[in-house]
Amino acid sequence: MGTASSRKWHYLPTTMLLISMISGLYIYQVTLDKWVTNNMKDNLTDLLSDIAYEIHEDNPNFPSLTSEGITEYINHLPQATDEKRISIIAEDGTVLGDSSISHRELSTLENHANRAEINLAFTQGSGFDIRYSSTLGIDMLYVATLLPLHNSTYVVRLSMPMTLLKSMSSDLMTILFTLMSSSVLIMIVSTVISIRRIDERIKAEKNLQEERIQQRTFEIELLHRLANMLAACNSFSEAQKVIADIVPRILGDINGCVSLMRNSRNQLTIKLDWGQQWPAAMSYSPQECWALRRGKYHLSNDTHHSLPCSHNSDVGDDQILCIPLTAHGNTIGILHLYFGDKHYIVSQETRQLAFTVAEHLGLALANLSLQEKLRTQALIDPLTGLFNRRHFETTIEEQLMLAKRDEMPLSLLMLDLDHFKRFNDNFGHDAGDYVLKEISRLLIDTVDTADIVCRLGGEELAVLTPHLNAEHALSLAKRLCHSVEKLHLNLNGISLGTLTVSIGIATFPDSNVNKEDMVKYADVALYKAKDQGRNRAIHYLYDQASFPHPLELHPSKSSGNTSDTDIANA
Repeated sequence: MGTASSRKWHYLPTTMLLISMISGLYIYQVTLDKWVTNNMKDNLTDLLSDIAYEIHEDNPNFPSLTSEGITEYINHLPQATDEKRISIIAEDGTVLGDSSISHRELSTLENHANRAEINLAFTQGSGFDIRYSSTLGIDMLYVATLLPLHNSTYVVRLSMPMTLLKSMSSDLMTILFTLMSSSVLIMIVSTVISIRRIDERIKAEKNLQEERIQQRTFEIELLHRLANMLAACNSFSEAQKVIADIVPRILGDINGCVSLMRNSRNQLTIKLDWGQQWPAAMSYSPQECWALRRGKYHLSNDTHHSLPCSHNSDVGDDQILCIPLTAHGNTIGILHLYFGDKHYIVSQETRQLAFTVAEHLGLALANLSLQEKLRTQALIDPLTGLFNRRHFETTIEEQLMLAKRDEMPLSLLMLDLDHFKRFNDNFGHDAGDYVLKEISRLLIDTVDTADIVCRLGGEELAVLTPHLNAEHALSLAKRLCHSVEKLHLNLNGISLGTLTVSIGIATFPDSNVNKEDMVKYADVALYKAKDQGRNRAIHYLYDQASFPHPLELHPSKSSGNTSDTDIANA
């Protein structure tokens, strides 16, 4: 029963092919009919153009001729045959002459103004239609064209029976059907003969195929997980963990790494690796890798050459596979696989898996690099390289929440460059940009690595110092004031003089403020520093009694931020 049942399935391809051939014959017949019709339409259109040209050259005076005269004139045209019917129709739709019907039949013809080809000819210059002719009792193909003559407009129409077209299609279909029937017969005989051999081959390959399917399913699942996990990564450190865990499961116990192209595109650096420590160079130029120079994968040793890449000179001529990582049409790096012994043969299966892994890595790492770049652009001030106001507003919320949770202090230093507008007016905005960069560099060099330095806008800067109490924050601020004052500013060999900075400080919870008021209190302290002569640091906590409440200082400002105009007027 099992054998008989399985043999039935062997005929399925033949049956399906037969069905598809029958369907194909039908589609071919429809297509052939359309082709023959269109071809004949084109021929009739060309012939009609010749007729119209001859009539125009003869220049007959149709109004002075009777219908018999017009019909006799048409019948004398060389294009008029038994199969091809020529008609002359007046602008009002009256048939003036017809080469295929008698004068008596012509007089009984109904008006042709509503015929599709006639309407198209009068409106567009030419027309075409296929319909049943009640006069001749058969389907006809009509083509018509406009004929201006003697200040009047006529339509000359050429038609032919569809029986001729169908006869041509039928002959072609008969030839095709004969050929296909012979092919089907030969195929059926061949199928019957091959069934026994196919059964034997199926039995021999069944177990091996099942093992391959299981292996491929496992590999596909791993590749799917690799792609999903890489897409969810927010940093290269997370990508390192994902790759180190999943890639060896796909490629096996093979030492590998990924080198990425720097923005300058003159050097590649190993960014991700798995297995043992990578034995070759950790950075190299693009010219040192055959894969980059050729634009395709390169194997150190195969049957045709033994040419290791220069960047792998530390391991001699050991077997290494380099595969370019591409994304969006650009090469972003190289996938390196180290196999060891130069005589190691890399199977085609391993190569294909490596190519697939490289495709996933290329796109995922390119997207990750783009995310980091966009994240940096969104959070970094392009002039100074400091964090921007957006990052400041997000970070202060996070840091205040952590300070409250851990019961640790958090200090905020609000900095404003003294008389910066006057400095810009005297030396120009290029000098102002230079000063902002220098002050930003000084801040980064002075504060702790855990501190967060931001540019809030213009010359207004801020420093968030986690775990720094009021006393230490004030000490840091005074040190910054001193450092800025001692800073020598020279641009293009021109001394810009000295610059000073005023700093206002607030500390959570030492200043007895909540997180909403922290920026306001630091701003109030900054305003006080400006008011007391600038070039100084004041903490809100130490002069709190003399400070007005932020809302009293700026009752019209809900944010409590002191504007440059307010400070300048202080």
